[in-house]
Amino acid sequence: MASRPSIFAMRRPYHLFGYLVEQFTGAHCSVTSPCDIVTSMHPLDGRTSRVKRLEHTGGRLKRIIILPFLILIFLGFSVTWLIYLSGSRAAIRGAVSSIIRVTSERVTSDAINRLASARLAASSNAALFAYELHGTSLNPESIQRYFLQQLQLYPNIAIFAVGLEDGEYIEAQRLADGTFRVAASGQATGGALAFRPVTASGEFLDINLVRPDYDPRKRPWYKTATQSGSAVWTEPYALYSNDDPAMAAVMTIRSPEGHIKGVATATLTLGSLSDVLFDYRESAQGIIYVVDRMGHMIASSSGSESLADEEGQRARAVQHGNQLIATTAVAAGLPRPGDPPLDSMADPVEFSFDMDRVRYLGLRLPYWDALGLDWIIVTALRESAFTGKLAEADRQTMSLLLAVLAASSAIGWWVVGYLMKPLRVLADGADMLKPGVAASPALTQLALRPDELGRLSCSFLAMKTRMDESFGALESSLREKEILLKEVHHRVKNNLQIVSSILSLQSGSLEDESVRDAFDECQDRIQAMALVHEEVYRTGSFESLDMGPYLVTICETLRLGRSDMRSIEIEARTPDAAVLPLDRAIPLGLIVNELVTNAIKHAFPGARCGAILVRFERSGQGWLLNVEDNGTGIPTLPERKEGVGTQLVYGLVEQLKGSIEYALSADGGTSVIIRL
Repeated sequence: MASRPSIFAMRRPYHLFGYLVEQFTGAHCSVTSPCDIVTSMHPLDGRTSRVKRLEHTGGRLKRIIILPFLILIFLGFSVTWLIYLSGSRAAIRGAVSSIIRVTSERVTSDAINRLASARLAASSNAALFAYELHGTSLNPESIQRYFLQQLQLYPNIAIFAVGLEDGEYIEAQRLADGTFRVAASGQATGGALAFRPVTASGEFLDINLVRPDYDPRKRPWYKTATQSGSAVWTEPYALYSNDDPAMAAVMTIRSPEGHIKGVATATLTLGSLSDVLFDYRESAQGIIYVVDRMGHMIASSSGSESLADEEGQRARAVQHGNQLIATTAVAAGLPRPGDPPLDSMADPVEFSFDMDRVRYLGLRLPYWDALGLDWIIVTALRESAFTGKLAEADRQTMSLLLAVLAASSAIGWWVVGYLMKPLRVLADGADMLKPGVAASPALTQLALRPDELGRLSCSFLAMKTRMDESFGALESSLREKEILLKEVHHRVKNNLQIVSSILSLQSGSLEDESVRDAFDECQDRIQAMALVHEEVYRTGSFESLDMGPYLVTICETLRLGRSDMRSIEIEARTPDAAVLPLDRAIPLGLIVNELVTNAIKHAFPGARCGAILVRFERSGQGWLLNVEDNGTGIPTLPERKEGVGTQLVYGLVEQLKGSIEYALSADGGTSVIIRL
């Protein structure tokens, strides 16, 4: 007869428990647990979780219905608003650009008028003085009174003057406070420039200011006129009397023979030009200034004090201490130090920039005339100054659109809620359907409606009737299968006990002590498996097993199984929640049986008393089994080849995917630690 192969050498397709039951009972045991069979048979498994998932179905469905409606409204609102903003901002930028251009053109027009009047006055005075000087000399006081009349006639001009080739000089001047004074220099004053105030009635008072060493022929305006030989504008220069920046329209006075006899001037102060720019209403919304081709300041709406730098020279716009002037100059592309001058014939340039989170729009406009003026007019205005009312209109429009959106959402929510109410009743009634429990009155009432919802409710009620019938049949079938499973476990337990009894009877007739011990050990193993089926039959749990009572029963059975072992105490300690699946509980019970049996046999030789402790507890994510005694201890590490018991322990540990460790206990005995 062929020998039986080792149970641990087989490539088993099922667990060791199934193989042992098959070997001892002749019945095949599937790896599927009884609880799996019960669960697969239960028709309403998970119904409670489904009810929880469906508790808020009505609210979700309502949101699903209303959400597209709200999204369409929101998208329509957003697109409309973006189109409106884009169009309005483009329109306002165009309007601001037009305002800036008109403002720059007004500055140009005013400059033309002021400069033209000065040029005309200088030309007419030159012609007059050429005639007066023909064969005679000028009367200083008469000329001064004539100049005073011209100052009243031309309110934009600050000084009328005439300088002659012999060094004589006569002028009348308008002061910043609106009063007048006259001055003269020459042979009568010893070369000094002597000033006399003029009363409101036109009376000349005594000299109150004298500036020595004044020679008109050395002044910039005189040199410019004589070098040009015709009507021309001077470059800005400082007045001899008070250092105010000024520029003059100059015209040479010629004799009939064409010789230069002197120069007539009409002077404008740059401060007066700055005052004109300041008076523009638009200047309050930004900056307006005039520069030459090199970017030096000529006039500015920020005041005449902004025309000079710290050294008293005309300030360069791109390096100006006023941040707005400097930023505007950079954005307008004005020359920096070392750059070439701007082209006076260049086209106007529009620009924009941000400063201190404020948006500015600007224009660089060239201006020139036939007398040599070559200026650049720069205007930069805050965009917000012209969009304030538009922003207010935007806020009102936004408020109106938001109100419409809110009203539409509320109405849509109410309408969908009204339509969803019967659906919610239907959904709630369907969620609460329970076998053997009457349907909700609301669902029954809804079934009376003559519409589609009524028909759907009738279908639900009919489905409930069929479900009640099916559930009753399933419950009956489940009870039958549970009875059959309990009967199977009961019969397996009885069969194992019969096998154990047969082994016990057979061992009683054996004289060989070692053979009888082998029969006893086999009987203990069978008894350990039978205890599992007894626990399943007793508790009715086909899926898992409480390891506490199971291990206590195994230990107590081993203690009482042999009459000579009553002096050895065996204790099993397990936590309250030590529950394992059946396919892991049975191998673990066999391991405990083998380890306790080994301790009984080898740890306490002769009639020695002792104690064996079995602990089964949690260890991290797994379990820890510890069997220790206070016996003589183990001399060497057991090998799997020593005996069937050791092979069985190692094989079962491998089946459970655990590890085994032998050590000495604190009392000097043996401690076996198995981690699962």
